[in-house]
Amino acid sequence: MKKIVSKVITPLFVLGIAVSGFGGSVSAETASSTSAANTDADAAVTEDRISGNNRIETSLKISGNGWENGADTVVIAQGYGYADALCAAPLAKKNNAPIILSSKDSLSGSTIDELKRLKAKNAFVIGGTGSLSDDVTAQLKNIGISNVERLGGADRYETSVKIAQKLGSVSSVVVTSGGGYADSLSIAPIAASKGMPILLTRSNSMPDVVENYIKGQSVSKTYVVGGTAVIKDDVKNSLPNAERIGGATRFDTNLDILQNFKSDLNFDNVYVAEGDGPNGNEFADALSGAALAAQKSAPLVLIYKTMNSNSANFIVSNMSQKTVVTALGGTMVVPDTVVSGVVKQYNNKNSNPNPNPNPNPIHQGGSSGGGNTTPTQQGDKLVSIDGKSNEGINLTITENTNKSITIQANSKNNTDYVTITLYDEDGNLKYIDQTTGSMNLNTILDAGKYKGVIKASNTDKINIPEFQVK
Repeated sequence: MKKIVSKVITPLFVLGIAVSGFGGSVSAETASSTSAANTDADAAVTEDRISGNNRIETSLKISGNGWENGADTVVIAQGYGYADALCAAPLAKKNNAPIILSSKDSLSGSTIDELKRLKAKNAFVIGGTGSLSDDVTAQLKNIGISNVERLGGADRYETSVKIAQKLGSVSSVVVTSGGGYADSLSIAPIAASKGMPILLTRSNSMPDVVENYIKGQSVSKTYVVGGTAVIKDDVKNSLPNAERIGGATRFDTNLDILQNFKSDLNFDNVYVAEGDGPNGNEFADALSGAALAAQKSAPLVLIYKTMNSNSANFIVSNMSQKTVVTALGGTMVVPDTVVSGVVKQYNNKNSNPNPNPNPNPIHQGGSSGGGNTTPTQQGDKLVSIDGKSNEGINLTITENTNKSITIQANSKNNTDYVTITLYDEDGNLKYIDQTTGSMNLNTILDAGKYKGVIKASNTDKINIPEFQVK
């Protein structure tokens, strides 16, 4: 499954991660991965992918990867609804167990085969019968798993407490929103590695069952994950020694978590999984992968089609030549270009220790008028939009002499999130990225025609006229 990527000598310093296409479904139901290998005597970073034909099979592949020699205990979670499953990673880590996904009413034949291979003796079934039916527990017993325990409450909040109680006495807890999956997935490997339960809350009020659990523990530290839009300060302030970790987007929160717990992470392995999408249930591969990431104390990076450039920079700055970057799920959810882009950025950085990708940095204006300064860059200017002619967004796209593409933009408000999206002439998504206030990115685009849009958080979309990359 691994691709060995040799260090290359190239002047390009890639900050943005381009995508190769945007067709088809974005669910975890994707084709099985293929592998290629190309070794060199020089030091190398390794690319890998763990995927199956669907989210359940991907969870089985993850189990096989991380628990080659079997496991006494398994955690069985619903693969198509995240509500009960989000808090399972710390339980899995405590019991050295894989998280195996299932449909509501039955275990697949492949799942039964994997459970037999593992020689599991114990199984935790996460959630009530609305998540996993009694038929599933019966199947587990029928294949020889003697101890099957269901951990489920009246709702997702009580279920999170039922799982937490299995961890024993704790001094630190994590509190995340029960209304979404991204923040729980971001913190899951770290919470699991540190033995912290993940407890769910409502946005405006802490459920009584969760509050009572915390009062019953000697909690000296609480990590509240997510911004005030998902968990209000009133909830945070009711918790013992609470620290908020959160950004403006789920990907910013993911990065904030990785930065906050950097000293607890081992960057020999980096896992990349989908963390967003149109269906609202793109949690599966990251959930299964959280148990594997926790096993290796590895970072889990959430993406949607492309990796946030700040996340890529953070990962690259902490990688080494022995790092394995592993995509979880098929190429429809984690494109090859995401993984190869991170590896390429690492290789470029280490091949050219003193890169100067931005000889004429963008002029970032403050809230009083940053949009009046047009960014400049050496090379052939492909696009130039003056903020004086729109709502205050400047944009310059330049093809440099080394054939890299520089994208520079700024908004009149330096607190705005600026998002750029580029499509090829057939309408396929080729590039997307987001920064705060100003943007100064380098990437590579194939020769051809492109157009797109740029938007700041407080403005309407502005069309980017068609331009030609040679």
